[in-house]
Amino acid sequence: MSPLTTPELVANVSNAGGMGTIAGARMTAEQLTNEIQQVRSLTDKPFGVNLFIPPRKTEISAQVIDSVRKELKQLIAKGKLNDCRIDFDSISVKLSKDLYPEQIEIILKEKVPVLSFTFGYVSNEIIKKCKESNIRLIGTATTAKEAVLLKEKGCDAVCLQGSEAGGHRGSFLTNDLETIEQSTIGLQSLLSQTTQFIDPTSYPMIAAGGIMDGAGLVNALTSGASGVQMGTRFLTCHESKKLVPEAHRRLLLEAKRNINEVRPTVLTRAYTGKPARGIRTAITDQFQGKMMLPWQYQAQLVLPLCKYAAETKQIDFMQLWAGQNYARCEDQSATEIIQQVMREAKEIFKRYK
Repeated sequence: MSPLTTPELVANVSNAGGMGTIAGARMTAEQLTNEIQQVRSLTDKPFGVNLFIPPRKTEISAQVIDSVRKELKQLIAKGKLNDCRIDFDSISVKLSKDLYPEQIEIILKEKVPVLSFTFGYVSNEIIKKCKESNIRLIGTATTAKEAVLLKEKGCDAVCLQGSEAGGHRGSFLTNDLETIEQSTIGLQSLLSQTTQFIDPTSYPMIAAGGIMDGAGLVNALTSGASGVQMGTRFLTCHESKKLVPEAHRRLLLEAKRNINEVRPTVLTRAYTGKPARGIRTAITDQFQGKMMLPWQYQAQLVLPLCKYAAETKQIDFMQLWAGQNYARCEDQSATEIIQQVMREAKEIFKRYK
């Protein structure tokens, strides 16, 4: 979940027997280089970098920009957000710099062990260069059709992202308006469908979405996955404290102790223009059924509000990425999480020997 990883988190996951991944999508070349070097100073084990595939160029209309500004001003006018004086009319909406080419250059220069990506696939030229440098490629699929395409393109493995997963949907064969309706398949069904077309004994598939413990790991492995990818569980680990706002972290942990604190999650385009799963807030409610700007534009207006809310600890106006199973988050180190999940999985396998 970009940008919610730290070098310590990535390295400690790898040192504990997993494979940590740098959420590099929003990093400049210099930032990404520093991050890679910091991780390498903390571990000699394999790790990865995750990037966003750039979107196709999209035209935006002044009408939609005005509509989004109007919704944000109405939200503040309701009086539930204290002392917010953001002038949305003064925030310009423009195409942001494409960081992807310089990020790829750093991946190749640093010979990172694994490059994973979402929202599409890398070009044939980049695939060739990665293969020459022995960089493993992992694509993200939300449907069996996307998984088959990524395999055919030359990915060494595919991450199957069930609809339970927190953060952005990795869909790319549907547009952002269609994704919520057409590409929200639960992980179990996605694994079952994909193994009809890809032999899991000869090609590695990584399961993601709602996996928080050893039982989730076992279920994925016995359903055809070679491994699992976990995100939400690490939002409350000790290594994430400096990036995950305290109010967000506390909300996730309180849900484990009190069922009345378990809020629903929603798939929403309200924050970034691209479908993503997070905890329902006043912002997601405000934009339900309303016009929104596309990816890379919506966030320019909405995220200043989220940033202010995080700084002032006004939880109902924050960006709260989380998967559906977030109530199983615990206050642990990354090492403790890996060890606990592996221990639980081994105990389950022993039971059914």
